[in-house]
Amino acid sequence: MAQLQDHYAVLGVTPEATLDDIKRAYRRLALASHPDRHPGDVEAEERFRAISTAYAVLSDPVQRARFDAQRHLPVFEGQAVTLQTAREFFSAVVGDVFGRQRKQRRRGRDVRYTLTVDLAEAALGSEHEIQFEALGPCATCSGSGTRPGGRSPSTCPLCHGRGEVKGEGLLSRYSPCGRCSGTGMIQVDPCEACRGRGARREGRSFRVRLPPGTDGGAEKVIAGGGEPGQFGGEPGSLRVTISVRPHAWLRREGQDIHCDLWVSPVEAARGHKVPVPTLTGTALVDLPAGVATGAKLRLRGKGVPGESGKPGDQIVTVVVETPVVSGDAVTVASAIDALERALEAEPQALPKRAAQRGLK
Repeated sequence: MAQLQDHYAVLGVTPEATLDDIKRAYRRLALASHPDRHPGDVEAEERFRAISTAYAVLSDPVQRARFDAQRHLPVFEGQAVTLQTAREFFSAVVGDVFGRQRKQRRRGRDVRYTLTVDLAEAALGSEHEIQFEALGPCATCSGSGTRPGGRSPSTCPLCHGRGEVKGEGLLSRYSPCGRCSGTGMIQVDPCEACRGRGARREGRSFRVRLPPGTDGGAEKVIAGGGEPGQFGGEPGSLRVTISVRPHAWLRREGQDIHCDLWVSPVEAARGHKVPVPTLTGTALVDLPAGVATGAKLRLRGKGVPGESGKPGDQIVTVVVETPVVSGDAVTVASAIDALERALEAEPQALPKRAAQRGLK
């Protein structure tokens, strides 16, 4: 059942308001609710659309006259009585008798931050200091929104502290009060530094501790780290989303770490102790003689710590790299000793092996 939006309530003005009153109210509310100041806030976008629609109607004499005429029509006229209309009727009557819930205290909005860390920092645990700009308590008024020495906030005279205004008509709905932005309170002597909001945009810093085993996409919540509340409302939370940088050689699967180990044909044929990257640095692994591509080696305890504190393993997959050489430096007919010397003298012949071990 369509309901008539009370444009006067949206802008926080009375039906007797002049065009100048309407313009002033629109500028104030549009500035406070503009989507550019609240990126990603769906509620702010809806508020801004409602404010813009209300101003478009009330600033035009013809549309305003048509709207004023509609406000005095019975909302239920010509409509069949349904369960929904009965509920609306009960809500309207009971709400008027017992009073609507007041919304004087408003909780601050949450702040979101993405923290990008290395794989080892997330898997083994680490601590980070993050810095960003966001709304914080105003230093001038200590977050109260009232100028020093000024009068305390008072009940909104338009909604009488309810935070919403009911349109005309038996079944008309409640709309957030535009005068107090739904808080039920207004600043009588607003702080000049923050314009009564109790908050100013400033640099903020926090320390974030990541426990061992943290995975990409995890969220750390710091209570009270968000935007300040209004009229005594509690502050929002800081929600830190963890993003993990891809590692050059390692990849995580649950508690295990997987790695491709690039070796030369000589190392594969003879067997060798070769270095392999791990979360804690480089470790040596025994390569058995005659190992082939696809063979898997297990490094116990080199994985990611679990909830019990016991770490997983690192699974190493052997990849025998085919030499890429120029001229007659190495030929198929070369002896193994000559091939080994040539490869050690020319590390670029096995580029992935050289890159993994830091050879030049």
